[in-house]
Amino acid sequence: MEIYDKRDKGYIEVWLTNAEQQLYDRKELTRCLLKKVDAKNCKVVYFLSGSDDLLSCTESLLKHNLGCA
Repeated sequence: MEIYDKRDKGYIEVWLTNAEQQLYDRKELTRCLLKKVDAKNCKVVYFLSGSDDLLSCTESLLKHNLGCA
């Protein structure tokens, strides 16, 4: 898990791997992170690892964006 404090921009970033997604309750984690800050002015943003093949997904995305799909 990686946590980046970007309260100056109004949010806290949390990066979770697939394994960590199974270990942590995001609702509880959000509560813990926000109890230390003014929750009205701050949000918690989660970035979650996917389970699909990265190379295949990147190739499809590039083809789509280039109009080749």
